[in-house]
Amino acid sequence: MDWYKSMNKIEIRGLIIPSGYKNDIFFIDGRPLYEYINEWLKDKEELAKAVSPVEDLAISWTKEYDFEGDAKFMRFVLDQDRAVTPILICPEDMDFSCIVIVADVIKKDDKVIWKRIGKVDHSDESFDDEKRSGVFAGLAVDSPKWRELVSENWTDELFCRRKNYTFPYYQNEKNIEWFSDCEFMFGRKEYDELVDSCYND
Repeated sequence: MDWYKSMNKIEIRGLIIPSGYKNDIFFIDGRPLYEYINEWLKDKEELAKAVSPVEDLAISWTKEYDFEGDAKFMRFVLDQDRAVTPILICPEDMDFSCIVIVADVIKKDDKVIWKRIGKVDHSDESFDDEKRSGVFAGLAVDSPKWRELVSENWTDELFCRRKNYTFPYYQNEKNIEWFSDCEFMFGRKEYDELVDSCYND
């Protein structure tokens, strides 16, 4: 159990951030995650600008999305044993369309590893391909019938698109700008309890 001595500790705490308002923040070993990210991006000027200010980003592990389909998708990703997983997201959008910071997560029986951390590059995303990955992909996309069914079943439609299009997009190496091989390692029980705490009322 020598590896246990080197385990990192992950928490979520409310913190008054530099802009003056309170935000829920990931802490790793007692230090805000945004401080790590700012250090990792110190020599990556363009990428730093693209995600700045990091401390304003919202934790993506939540039910508080504009659309239930997005919330279901986030929980789906968190339930995977190996997945590039959103951890921070643009608070104004909360829909995976803007800034998305991800961790390459590997779960073992007794530990969870954040192998590396990066930012989603949206430049190759195709809204047309996304629409074709939904529940009603068998119909002519954008036809009146398709629009009617999508509108009536939006939660299922959006979740299906996220699962069939967004999730594979995130797992593709070329769509992530990795900026740290952090190799954070957390106890599995502690990690699962933290995830569950984000979904308890």
